[in-house]
Amino acid sequence: MIIPKPGMWKNSIWRMLLLCSICLATVCSASPQGTDHVYVKKVVVAEYRVWYIGSDGVVYGYNNGSLRPVPFPIGSKRAVTGAGGFNVFRVIDEDGYLWSSQINYTTNTIRTDVDAAGKPFDGNVFVDAYANCTVTIRKDGSIWFLGNDYYHLFQKSDDRVFKPTRISPPGMKFTKVLLGGYRILALTTDGKVYEWVRTESPNLNPVKKDIPRPACDIFNAHYDVAGAIIPDPGGSKSMGYPYVWGRITSMYGGGQPYTQPTSIKALWKMKAPIKEITTNVNTIHYIDSLGRMFGIGFNVMGEVGNGQETVNKFDYPGFPGYGSTFVDYQSPSGAPPVQIGMGVKWKHLYSNNWFTFFKYAQDEKDSIYSWGRNKASVLGNGMYNLQEQYSYDAMDVLRPTMVHPLTVTVQGYNFTPPTIDAGPDQTVVGTEATLSGRATPPLLIKSTPVSANGIDTAGYTIVSYKWTKVKGPAGAKITNPGAPVTTVKGLVPGIYTFNLMTVDSNTGTLSDDINITVKQK
Repeated sequence: MIIPKPGMWKNSIWRMLLLCSICLATVCSASPQGTDHVYVKKVVVAEYRVWYIGSDGVVYGYNNGSLRPVPFPIGSKRAVTGAGGFNVFRVIDEDGYLWSSQINYTTNTIRTDVDAAGKPFDGNVFVDAYANCTVTIRKDGSIWFLGNDYYHLFQKSDDRVFKPTRISPPGMKFTKVLLGGYRILALTTDGKVYEWVRTESPNLNPVKKDIPRPACDIFNAHYDVAGAIIPDPGGSKSMGYPYVWGRITSMYGGGQPYTQPTSIKALWKMKAPIKEITTNVNTIHYIDSLGRMFGIGFNVMGEVGNGQETVNKFDYPGFPGYGSTFVDYQSPSGAPPVQIGMGVKWKHLYSNNWFTFFKYAQDEKDSIYSWGRNKASVLGNGMYNLQEQYSYDAMDVLRPTMVHPLTVTVQGYNFTPPTIDAGPDQTVVGTEATLSGRATPPLLIKSTPVSANGIDTAGYTIVSYKWTKVKGPAGAKITNPGAPVTTVKGLVPGIYTFNLMTVDSNTGTLSDDINITVKQK
């Protein structure tokens, strides 16, 4: 959006430009395919940044406090596809050239013109990125690497930046290549799977994985787990079932680690084959042949999308700060994967392995959904927590939720942590006492007099109360354990402890105890 300098509002030309910019932003909506409006065609995600490739081929993204996504020019060319790195994008244009954004809060972009040998670096058709590393596949099926040598392909150190260099052996043709925390994983056009494992010594030789039949897809995680999708005998050659290997078995709900691809079809209790699969730093998601989406993995910040997270529970470290401790392998959801976004037919998944604790998906009508951690407004819902530096999980979204990132206006909110009080300790004489508790849920209140997006409060509500006796003599009976205020009867002399636990509409829990000392008459 064009922002005039002070004093220019009275200028009719500035007013006209401002109105035009507003109209343009209004047209940029996630409209279904087939309309005249610009809609989100693809999503490029990174740790704290997200870009949207529009149906007009323009790359849009929030930048430097913009209230709506703004264009990131790529030389008047249309963007075809892209991937997110360390808060930068790598986008391929219609001529097959690779463009990169910058971490300087400008919309400046850089085109990678030549490879390490000085030859034109065009003809790229696929790109993936991880941290400051990038891989592409060119029209001839060759794989090229550029950026920091994190995988020690050429040297022992990973700090040197390399220009595009071919890493695939001559004559081999690939259709997909993915970067992860422990390996580069690649799929050939004839279904073979190879990996370059990160080692301390330089190594450009990929290792072929032992699979029973040609694979149709691959997936590669930030943690030490990777996989291939392999069709059943006689089944569709474009869909199949997961074979995995790697040490971090809890990510997919397994037990014994495997060094070679091993089927987990039975572990996942699968009835329909996978047509698309992807990972982010904490989770694995796939879409099956029926258009259903399933998720599994570590679920501290709602990344799985099953309506739960642990960072909002009273027994999570640091609660009620609403900030993850970022301890690896927390809260595995366990096998089998759970279906999420029921009732929607899904088409595509968008994610990245470099510390993206959120995910995007697209349905068959091209509508866009997001879920997981919403720090820095990455979910595209226009909601920004002004206290996110310390409470960066206060706006987590726990289920796939439709968003309109090209039209929504960003609104800031002030975060108020939840509170609970089971009441002061009591000393009573007799057989009865009153339990009187109160709780407030986490609240996010608009920071401006008028909300730009029409939502004044983005907080939650308390949906249930539960009183229980923790300790004390037998016989005490809570009259109405589901009410904030109730009586307890049948008390005898001694010391009792009662607990009040609440649940809010974001599945968050609160807990507090009260001690009651009963004396004889």
